[in-house]
Amino acid sequence: MAAISYDSAATLKKFADQHRIGYPMLSDKGSAVITSYAILNANIPEGHPFRGIPFPGDFLIGADGRVREKLFVPDYQTRASASEILLRDFGETNGGSTATVKTDALTAKIALSTGHAIAGQQLGVAADFSIAPGWHIYGELLPENYVATNLIFDDDFVSAQAIEFPTATPIDFKLLGETLAAYSQTVRANGRIVLKAGLKPGEYKLRGVLRFQECSEEVCNLPQRITFELPIKVDAMAAGAR
Repeated sequence: MAAISYDSAATLKKFADQHRIGYPMLSDKGSAVITSYAILNANIPEGHPFRGIPFPGDFLIGADGRVREKLFVPDYQTRASASEILLRDFGETNGGSTATVKTDALTAKIALSTGHAIAGQQLGVAADFSIAPGWHIYGELLPENYVATNLIFDDDFVSAQAIEFPTATPIDFKLLGETLAAYSQTVRANGRIVLKAGLKPGEYKLRGVLRFQECSEEVCNLPQRITFELPIKVDAMAAGAR
């Protein structure tokens, strides 16, 4: 493993010494390598001290050396975490907290991709639903008298969020005389949240709401709105080289 940056070799050496970094830190003079990967942050104008930085992101490279996936964000102040990819593609969490919502017909396990982050960082979220036999919950594109399943975080500590559910299956409900988009058995929603910039280091609880309506062929329960909390530790940014 090696790190590469547009910083000078002297600056990188100071940083590595200060933080006891043992792997190589390489100076990309003139951002030649960054440019060759087509990730130079063109939003930074010429002459600005930060000119030469890349767009923050990750490449997921397979054992055969091929790029399997890319995840990049437009602003160096918002950083995606590698834990987001591990959770979305492999179901792995880096010590991330989980919350469980349980009813008679539904169990939902909501997980964060990591247990600690820095302010402004982008994290992964996954919600795994297990639905009892004979029951279902609804997807999007419903008549007004039904409630689609959704998951929303409070904006106390979260500046942006996007939770995506897979396309629901159209099911013909003969007793209702309607065809509705619904989920049965199991379903997973994946998404991401961005922690607010400026959060001070410390312990936080990210609060959210899971909204859904569980129904069977014979009965529809009232829509439910259940709150949950996911603890997370916000770390201090690593200090620059002095």
